[in-house]
Amino acid sequence: MPVWVAWRKRIHRCREDACGVTTFSEDHELAAPRGKLTTRAIAWAVAQLRSHDTAVSAPAEMLGVAWNTVWDAVAPAIEDQLAAEDRLAGVDALSVDEHVWRHVGPPGTGLVTGIVDHSRGEDGRPRARLLDLVKDRTGAAYGDGLTEQGTDFTGGILTQMLDPFHGYANAIRDEISEVITVLDAFHVVKLGGQVVDEVSRRVQQDTLDHRAPAGDPFYGIRRTLQVGAEHLTP
Repeated sequence: MPVWVAWRKRIHRCREDACGVTTFSEDHELAAPRGKLTTRAIAWAVAQLRSHDTAVSAPAEMLGVAWNTVWDAVAPAIEDQLAAEDRLAGVDALSVDEHVWRHVGPPGTGLVTGIVDHSRGEDGRPRARLLDLVKDRTGAAYGDGLTEQGTDFTGGILTQMLDPFHGYANAIRDEISEVITVLDAFHVVKLGGQVVDEVSRRVQQDTLDHRAPAGDPFYGIRRTLQVGAEHLTP
């Protein structure tokens, strides 16, 4: 349940003629001037957006306020965090992948490139922290995104994870060529499955000169060929 805080602020009046400010109200770290949310509520909302892949409407509903109330409060806090000089400190591992930001318009117009911090924290786990989103899914977009961070940042990158997209690989080669590149596990498995499918179809065509019917034994094992060994029965 959200907690409503009623704060009756005292208004102070300066009776000195030389005073440039005739009236002023008391200030407190609990809430910013004219703020509708406490600083603690704002910090909580920002943490929800950063760590739980949620929309602004979710913390707004939990706080019992409107969407714009939350956004007006968290936007300045997020901008301050983005401008912090130490935001990129200690980043030595990156991950890059495309994301469909918008599902309307011509194909490809809603794609952005996400740059993620995969450095390990003090607990030994990857931070999985989104650092930036750049428009388009191209090597140039990723290369420009790296260039904007400066050589102090790119010089500290030791490992780069990516999907099998030549554009990203080209950007890595041009901007951070000394890093160790790693193909992410999802795409390794996906590529392996595609090869199994291609070999299966080729053998089927070479054997029967056509695709197998639904009841064909060879067709029936197509899924079994991609099952992990730990899940196979004797």
